[in-house]
Amino acid sequence: MSRHPIRAILFDMDGVLTDTEKYYNKAIVETMHNMGYHFFTKEDALLQRSLNHRDCEIMYKNKLGPTFDYKYFHENYNKLVKEWLTKDGIPVKPGIKELMNYLEENRIKAAVVTATGYKNAIKRLEDARLIDYFDTVISAHNVPNGKPYPDPYLYAMSELSKEFVNNGDSPLEQSDCLAIEDSPNGITSATSAGLKTIMIPDLSEPDKELREKLFAVCNDLSKVIDVLEDTTSFAY
Repeated sequence: MSRHPIRAILFDMDGVLTDTEKYYNKAIVETMHNMGYHFFTKEDALLQRSLNHRDCEIMYKNKLGPTFDYKYFHENYNKLVKEWLTKDGIPVKPGIKELMNYLEENRIKAAVVTATGYKNAIKRLEDARLIDYFDTVISAHNVPNGKPYPDPYLYAMSELSKEFVNNGDSPLEQSDCLAIEDSPNGITSATSAGLKTIMIPDLSEPDKELREKLFAVCNDLSKVIDVLEDTTSFAY
């Protein structure tokens, strides 16, 4: 049982654990240009971060027209990302080891909640040598509605709660958890699920509206320890 007011932390993957969001951003822009949408920018691509497939397709067809070939787009930018990561390896974000060691010492469970498909997420975490840090991995593909809907985080809490109950502990509540995200869509998903959410800025900083949703903003994962150490922040 955790000796800390927080019993579980739920992590996004790309841009939070692995430094891979920049590969997606570049691949999305390159694929759009190859499809003839030369006006498309890296700022446009940021809107796609963690967005579920259904809403992503709707967004692009509204922006680019109903004939936009989303299937071709999706397959080809993912192909580029896979090629580049196979060549470069999976880069990880700063501060992971420090934070994960802290969680282990304090018996705080850790889960991954990602928009990436389950098999690809597992492989990425294995290749990055991060998989052993986590009690469970949840893909948005496991639920009817991916991010920015709350479903992925609610499902992750439900799965983790089963582990607590099986070990003779009380069920997991929203107040027992923190989420760590890097994108507006992910933050909306976590906060809509009732979770206090920490942002680790990756490709963009939080604006005023986003900051109002956040429990904290940390420059890297090791700084989350300072937030967790301030246990008075979790008093209810």
